[in-house]
Amino acid sequence: MSRTQRPTGIIRTLPWYSDRHRAVDGKDFDTKKRKAFDRMMHRFKLMEKSDSTSIIVSLAQRPIQEVLHCYIIIGNVVRVRATISRFIPGEEQATVKCWDGSERYSKWWVELTAPVSWPPEEIRRRGFQGFRYTTDLW
Repeated sequence: MSRTQRPTGIIRTLPWYSDRHRAVDGKDFDTKKRKAFDRMMHRFKLMEKSDSTSIIVSLAQRPIQEVLHCYIIIGNVVRVRATISRFIPGEEQATVKCWDGSERYSKWWVELTAPVSWPPEEIRRRGFQGFRYTTDLW
């Protein structure tokens, strides 16, 4: 994105757990993390079919620029684009139970709603902390 282009969305990286991740005691916890990934993707697919479904994702800070979309990177691949409904301050939203069963608190939450769209082809991007502004990726 060049400095003269106005961003239309943000990109947020979410955790990815591959077969390489193992618990310290030698037990494989990848099954639990894979289930979390499957639950998340299932939720995005439900959101694609129903306007009444939404997802909230944590943010360390609220974007300054107004944007319409949020792209989600998982495992260095842009997986999905959803519409930003609103930003929720952390003090208004108690802890959130995540797909992996943990509970998290965040300074900001972004509520994502339909319409949802999937990339027409694989878009590889390295993950990062926080979010970044972007123009339309598709």
